[in-house]
Amino acid sequence: MKKFRQNYYLPLKRLLKGTLIYLSGNRKYKKVVIIGRQRTGSSLLVWLLGSHPHIDLEGEAFRLLKGSSCREVWNRNFGKKLPWIKYTGFKIFYYHPEDSDDKEVWKMIEGDKDIRLIHIKRHNLLRTHVSKLIAEKTGAWNSRQEENTFGPEDKRVEVDIAQCLQVFRDTKKWEDDFGIKRFPAHPYLELTYEQLTNDTQSQMNYVMDFLGLKRINVKLKSRLNRQNPERIQDLVSNFAELEKHLKLSEYAYLVDETTKI
Repeated sequence: MKKFRQNYYLPLKRLLKGTLIYLSGNRKYKKVVIIGRQRTGSSLLVWLLGSHPHIDLEGEAFRLLKGSSCREVWNRNFGKKLPWIKYTGFKIFYYHPEDSDDKEVWKMIEGDKDIRLIHIKRHNLLRTHVSKLIAEKTGAWNSRQEENTFGPEDKRVEVDIAQCLQVFRDTKKWEDDFGIKRFPAHPYLELTYEQLTNDTQSQMNYVMDFLGLKRINVKLKSRLNRQNPERIQDLVSNFAELEKHLKLSEYAYLVDETTKI
């Protein structure tokens, strides 16, 4: 079934979509860009928005330019779309592109004041960092990539404490540098991973209102599930040492918050 989908269904679907766009596609849509960093729920948000019939979103369109310019990728992304599409766009992380010094995409975003920006963050910075370490270890960056079930021992990681604290500081700076101060004239919405996962339908209704789209009767869906629901103590091999250092830092609040979930 998987081979049939890859070899026949998906190519046919792309062909039909391309033909329809060629015959009746247009650019009568608005733009939306999701800003954030890894492990903050951006993939979940893209999946949820992409399940809306009037939204067509790319993933990390500017992560790797692969020899193209930001302008070329931008023009490809904002080409003709199916006639019923009302919003199109992509998600981008603070440090994109990763393979080029061409950062023009950020100037293009700043220059287009009509783009609606959704800035997604994760309040629990420790969960964010540990989640990234686990993904690097297992190779599973979302739940769809987990062909086998990973237990706590498979995921267990050791946290470099100095690196961890630096990641926290970098993330806070990114959130500030790429926040409302940078885009004061844009329609701008901040959303957290915690809000999105704790009350998904309510938050997505809020996002639909921000985009000016009618709420649809069908619940917006995602194929993604939470990957690391275990206690943080069970995922970090040197948690006792990490906890001790965090309590002496400006991130002491993360200790109690993290151990409760």
